[in-house]
Amino acid sequence: MYCGKQGDLLRSYCLAGIIALLIATPPCRAETMVPKQIEYRASVNEDPAAKVCQLAVTIRNSPGGDGVDFQLIVAQMKRQGALAGPLVTGFTVDGRAPRFTPAQSNRPAKLASVAFVSERYNSVARPKVLPFEDGSVAVSTLDFTEGRELIMAVLRADFELLLTMENSIAAGSYKISDPPPAEVLSQFSVCLGSLASF
Repeated sequence: MYCGKQGDLLRSYCLAGIIALLIATPPCRAETMVPKQIEYRASVNEDPAAKVCQLAVTIRNSPGGDGVDFQLIVAQMKRQGALAGPLVTGFTVDGRAPRFTPAQSNRPAKLASVAFVSERYNSVARPKVLPFEDGSVAVSTLDFTEGRELIMAVLRADFELLLTMENSIAAGSYKISDPPPAEVLSQFSVCLGSLASF
């Protein structure tokens, strides 16, 4: 679009036209990637204040290559040494991987957001804030029904992660369809069963 020196009114119309074009341009969306390698790990962290059940999912496009680290977290606080109160269910995603580092930069690109999309649970994780800011994104809920749907979607391996990077209109996504191995599923389930509110 050419904006000549025809006066202030014409320039303002030209500026408005350019802004309209920018707003109307949809963000780029990369095709959905089916990871070549998925590794699951279950772990339990417990101290006098809380018990946390974690299911880590390492998602890679190639062995040792680019991808993301997803972590499902279910936690419960303790009162006087006993588990009490509502469950906190959530997830974190760390996308500091080679695929997200622009060729002209040595600094890894940061995640701006990650949307978790499944049939019965959808949520958007945002970057952690200080003092927990580390380049990953997180979201959590105290709602038992929402938390249960998040857990079930991960255990069934029926979800998609939509990733948006900082300072970029491009988005990528990973479709997860390989469930956890029986041994990992058992470890995580035993931990969940030990929580007082589950």
